[in-house]
Amino acid sequence: MSIDVLNHDLFPRNEQYPATLLALTFESHGEQLLGRMLVAQGAGPHPTIVLLHGFPGNEQNGDLAHIFRRAGWNVLLFHYRGAWGSPDTFSFTHACEDVASALCWLRTAEAQERYQADAHKIVLIGHSMGGFAALLTAATDPAVYGVASLAGFQFGLLARLLREDAALQAAVIEDWRGELAALRGTTAEQLVQEVLDEGEGWEMERYLDILAQRRVCLIGASYDTVATVPLHHTPLVAALEAHSARELRSALLPTDHAFSDARVALAKHLLAWLDSIL
Repeated sequence: MSIDVLNHDLFPRNEQYPATLLALTFESHGEQLLGRMLVAQGAGPHPTIVLLHGFPGNEQNGDLAHIFRRAGWNVLLFHYRGAWGSPDTFSFTHACEDVASALCWLRTAEAQERYQADAHKIVLIGHSMGGFAALLTAATDPAVYGVASLAGFQFGLLARLLREDAALQAAVIEDWRGELAALRGTTAEQLVQEVLDEGEGWEMERYLDILAQRRVCLIGASYDTVATVPLHHTPLVAALEAHSARELRSALLPTDHAFSDARVALAKHLLAWLDSIL
């Protein structure tokens, strides 16, 4: 694998094991979540990325998924409960639970056989809320091979700020009201209350000792007005460095929360990291 996949349009087709895109569902807490698997060409088994979108998921990073597949990785994309057509109600807790369910499903013999997935090399890459869910899952599942957070949002930090500032609570509720069109079964008020109720357990400081032993990549965006660098990126990088993180890679790109004008640079950073951990 190499970042050279960004510099070529065509690769020799493997006629026996071509690259494919397959729609799928898997179960999480009694519901069938909607997803799709980009299967890398070749006989496999292929290292596999679970690519996690944020809240509500307007940026789903499909361009990265195709690039990762060209580099030899399977890529699973799916929608959390209550998001983008998946059944049940959306919550941040459900999203984190659904990531764990995705890992359990990928480790089944059926998934490994059908998609030629290497159950021992599963990497989580999440954007914004997905970055938070990826880090939290990696901190509690020792079998996760590596984890990357892109403009990751720290909900434990948000909980602390909300408790201290009633005006901020009102502002966040107003902001989140505009993000619910693709979600079902929730309100902005309910989501803010969930952050207040669960935030203490979502503080990354609780997991620094564990994450310092993992393969971690943190990429921030210097013009990010959602997961601002001084609050959501730099302190976590510094804290992991202070814990003598063994395999930490970090970068800061001059772009916005969605990495809108730095997609190639983002892909290059991630491909270089993926190469390094393999």
